[in-house]
Amino acid sequence: MHQIWAAVRIGLLDMRGDVRRFLLLVVCLAVGTALIAGVNSVGASITRAIDAGAAELMGGDLELSRADRIATADELAVMASFGTVSSVVDTNVRAESATGDAFVDLTAVGPTYPLLGRVLSPQLPEGASLSALLAPEDDVHGALVDPLLLDQLGVAIGDSFTLGGTIFDVRGTLSKLPDGPVRGFRLGLTTLITAEGLVAVSDRSSPLPGLGTWSRYKILLADGDADSRQADLEAAFADSGWTIRTARDGLGQMVRYYDLFMRFLIIVGLGSLLIGGVSVWTGMQAYIAERAGVIAILRSMGAGRSRIFIHFFAQVATLAAIGVGIGLIVGGGIAFLVLPTIGGAVGIDLVPALHVQPLLVAAGAGLVTAFAFSYLPLQQAQAIRPMLLFRSKGLAAAPIEWRALLLSWQVLPMAAAGVAFFVLAWLMTGDVALVAAFGLASAASAVVFRLFIQAIQLALARLSEPRWLILRHALRAISGSGQNAASVVVSAGMALAMLIVVLVLQANLRQEFLGASAFDVPTLVASDLFSDEVEMLATMAGPGTDIPRFVATPMLRGALTEIAGTPAASVRTRGPEATFLLAGEVPLTFRTQLPASSRVTAGEWWPADYTGPGLVSLHQSLRSGLGVNLGDTLTFTIFGEPVTVEIASFRDYSWQGGIDFLATFSPGVIDEFPTTLFAAATAAPGREETVERLFASELPDVRFIAIGDTLKQITDALSQLSFAATLVGGLAVGNGLLVLIGSLSTGRRQREADTVITKVLGATRIELMAAAFIQYLILAALAALPALLLGTGLGWLVTLIMLNVDFTLKLDALGVVLAAAIAITALLGALTILRAASARPARLLRDL
Repeated sequence: MHQIWAAVRIGLLDMRGDVRRFLLLVVCLAVGTALIAGVNSVGASITRAIDAGAAELMGGDLELSRADRIATADELAVMASFGTVSSVVDTNVRAESATGDAFVDLTAVGPTYPLLGRVLSPQLPEGASLSALLAPEDDVHGALVDPLLLDQLGVAIGDSFTLGGTIFDVRGTLSKLPDGPVRGFRLGLTTLITAEGLVAVSDRSSPLPGLGTWSRYKILLADGDADSRQADLEAAFADSGWTIRTARDGLGQMVRYYDLFMRFLIIVGLGSLLIGGVSVWTGMQAYIAERAGVIAILRSMGAGRSRIFIHFFAQVATLAAIGVGIGLIVGGGIAFLVLPTIGGAVGIDLVPALHVQPLLVAAGAGLVTAFAFSYLPLQQAQAIRPMLLFRSKGLAAAPIEWRALLLSWQVLPMAAAGVAFFVLAWLMTGDVALVAAFGLASAASAVVFRLFIQAIQLALARLSEPRWLILRHALRAISGSGQNAASVVVSAGMALAMLIVVLVLQANLRQEFLGASAFDVPTLVASDLFSDEVEMLATMAGPGTDIPRFVATPMLRGALTEIAGTPAASVRTRGPEATFLLAGEVPLTFRTQLPASSRVTAGEWWPADYTGPGLVSLHQSLRSGLGVNLGDTLTFTIFGEPVTVEIASFRDYSWQGGIDFLATFSPGVIDEFPTTLFAAATAAPGREETVERLFASELPDVRFIAIGDTLKQITDALSQLSFAATLVGGLAVGNGLLVLIGSLSTGRRQREADTVITKVLGATRIELMAAAFIQYLILAALAALPALLLGTGLGWLVTLIMLNVDFTLKLDALGVVLAAAIAITALLGALTILRAASARPARLLRDL
C-alpha cells in the first residue's frame, strides 16, 4: 500500500507544471456531467412530485372524459364499481352584466367534488360544503369566479350576472381548483358552478370554434393501483369512446414538451460525455507521448508496468474528479434554482431540492467515461521500452497491440467500464434500447472514421504527387506513417458528428415548440360575424395602426356522418379531438392557403387556385382518432345536404396561433352554403385596451373575446423552452469545438520535429505554416464528410423514434457550424507548429 501511495504522490507531483494543458479535458467532462446532473435532478423532482401527489393532481386516481355527451346510468354504475365517482363538466360560455361581458372557462361539478384536495376560496372555509355555498337561493344558483371577472363585469360579491343567458349570483372568488394542473391551459376566466346550475344554463354553445363541452368523471379507487385499474377500465369501456387517463397523462401538452426537452438534454449530456471522453483520450495520448523522459527514468529505475499505470492513472483520476465535481456543482445548483420556475410552467409545485441518486449517477458516468477513454493511452504508456524512448524523446506514443490487449486480462477493466457506463446510462434514461443504440452508434462511428481515413491514406499513397510544393508536403503529412492524421480525423469526426446530432435535434425541438414559422398571437377573436362587420374591421387594421394584423375566416357548422363509407355513429374514436368531431354539428371552414400557425404533417396542401374534387385537411390527431388515412373519404351533413370529400392532408397547428378548425375544406366545396365569419385581431404591443375600447364603440353588437393573455402564457413558456434548447445546444457545440482544439495536441512533438527538420532543409516559415494549414484543412474536411452523414442519420433516427417529432434539416445552420469547425481546425493546426517554425532550429533540436 505504501508503494501505491508513493506512486500516486509522484504522479501528482509530476503533473503540477502541466495542469493548465488539461483545462479542455476538465471543461469537457464538467459540461457533460453538469447536463446529466441537471436534467436528472429536474426529472427526479417532477417524477417524485407526480408519484407523491398523483391522485390529488388528478382529483382522483383515474379520469374518464369525452366531448359529446355525459355518462349513461349504466356507465356510471360501472365507474362506481371501481370506487367513488365525481363528475366535472368543462365548457366555455359568455358572461355578461349590465356594464360588461367576458369569456368564461366554466367548470360545473357534482356533489362529491372534490374527491381529494379542496377548492380554495376566501369565502369557503376549510371543511365547509361547496355544494351548500353554491346552492340556489330564490331559484338563483351561485358561482365562484376568478377575481379578474369581477373587474371585467363591474360586479362584486353578492351581485348577479348571467352565464349563457342565465342569472347567477357571485358567492365568492376562486383562488385554485385542486385538479387545476391537469386542466392545462384553458381559454377564459375560470368560473365554478354546480352540475345542477349547468342544467339551468340556457345557452351552453361555445362562442368560439373548436372549443367543446367536456364531460369528465374522476374515480377514487377502492383498491388496486392506477395503472392496473386503468387497464381494467379500458377493457370495460372498450368500444364506448371514453378517454381514460392517469395523473401524468392528464398533465397535458406542457409536460410532454418538458419531457421532450429533458430527453434532448439527456442525449446532449451523453454526447457531451462522449466527446469529453474523446478529449480525455487525445489529451492523455499526447501527454504520455510528451512525458517520455519521465517514463524512461522511471523504467530505468526499475518501475514496472503497474507502477507506470498508477503514475498516470492518479493524474487522470484527479483531473476527472475535478471536472466531475465542477459539473455536479453547476448542474445540481442550476437544477436547484430553476425547479420552482419549471414547476410553475408545468403546473406542479416543485420546491428547490437536491436528489442524491441523480447526482451519484452523473458522477459515476463522468468518472467511468474518463477511465474508459484514458485506459488505452495508459496501456500505451506501459508498453513503451526505455531504449526507444531515449532515442526519441516523446515524439509519439507506442502503438497499441490490439491482439495482445484483447486476448489478455488487461481488456477486462475496459469491458467493466463499458458495462458500468451502460448501467449508469440506463439509470439516467430508463431506456435500454436508447442506451444500446447510443453505444453501438458511438463504437460504429469510431470504426467508420478510422476505416475512412485509412482508405484515404491508401488512396493518397497511390496518387501521383502534385507539383505544388506546399500541397505535396501537406498530403505527405496526411498519408505518411507515424503521423497523427488518423487520431485527428477520429476525434474531430466524433466531435463533429455529435455537433450535427445536437443541431438537428435542437432545430426540430424549436420547430415543435414554436412552429415552422413566426406569427403573431391574436389579441381578440370573435365568431359569427357578417361580411359588413368584417369589412369595417379590415378598414381599422393595417400597417401603422393599433391593429397590425387582422384575419377573417369563413365558418359554418356541419356534422360528420360517414367515415370511409361507414356510419360515423358505429366508429370507435380515440382521443378528445375525434370524440368532439363526432359530437354533432361542429365548426368547419374552407381555405385557399395554409395558415402561418399550421404545418402539414402528412399529404399535401392544395394549390391556391385548386378547382378539383372536394378535399379536406384534418388535424393530425384525427388520423389515429378516427382510424383514417390519406385518400379516405368523409361525408358531412351541412344544412341537411351530404358533402363527401377526400382526405388530402393531416396538419398540426401551434397553440400560440389561436383557434383553428379540426376540419378545413378546399375551395369550391362548401363555399355556396350560408356562412358567418370568424375574426382574429392582433393589437400592437401596449395598445390592447385601446383596441378593445375601439371595437366596443364601433361594433357594439359584436362580442370580442380576449385570448391574447392566455395564448401569451403558452407562447412564453414554449419560448423559454426553445431558448433553453438553443442555449444547451450552443453549449454542446462549444464543447465539441473545444474537443476539436484538444485533438490537435496529439502528435504535436512529432510535428514540431518534422517542422524543424524541414526548416533546416530550407523551407521558409510561410511555407511551413501554409502546408500545415492546408494539411489540417484537408483533415477537417475529410472528418466533416462522414460526420455530416452519420450525424444527420442519427439525428433523424432520434428525432423520429425517441422524440417523436417531425424531422427537418436546417442546412444553413449545419453549413455554418461545419465551415467554422473546419476553419478553426485548419487555423489552430497551423498554429501548433508556429513555435517550431519561428524559433532557431538549434535550440529546438536540443529539446527534441
